[in-house]
Amino acid sequence: MSHPPSENNCYFCRVSNGETDPFIFENRSFLGVFDTNPVNPGHALIIPRRHVDSIFNLNEMEEADYFDAIRGVRSVIEETDMTYLYQNMLNRDYLHDMPKGHIETVLKLPFLGNKPNAYTIGNNDGREAGRSIDHLHVILLPRYKGDVENPKGGIRNVIPCRANYQRR
Repeated sequence: MSHPPSENNCYFCRVSNGETDPFIFENRSFLGVFDTNPVNPGHALIIPRRHVDSIFNLNEMEEADYFDAIRGVRSVIEETDMTYLYQNMLNRDYLHDMPKGHIETVLKLPFLGNKPNAYTIGNNDGREAGRSIDHLHVILLPRYKGDVENPKGGIRNVIPCRANYQRR
């Protein structure tokens, strides 16, 4: 399958063509991969097969497949031996020139062998939101008790000076 010129250099188009990271999940519209720069054990990405830059530009079929992909990747995360995954990831040929500090850090985390206690699901929809690759990718980030000092407020903390709130 050839891509229009704007998609030729898109990393996630190469992923969806099977040229890089191994798939951990597939449905007709999305695929899942483990992130090679993990923040926590099981950090995964859900990527549409079609080159689309925003969640707001998904077509009806992709919208219907979206939550199926999230649930499917979550199941894989919870069934995966994370120690084996990251030890194997350190030896992938296509990653040999890449920094591996994130992988090495995750391998040392005290909760590496635990099942996630919760999840943060996110999408940086636009450059101002922090997106670095202009192809939609949904982040499924397993969370573990103690992975941050105080998780209160969760995703609100992307803007720290306005994250605090109190309910009466």
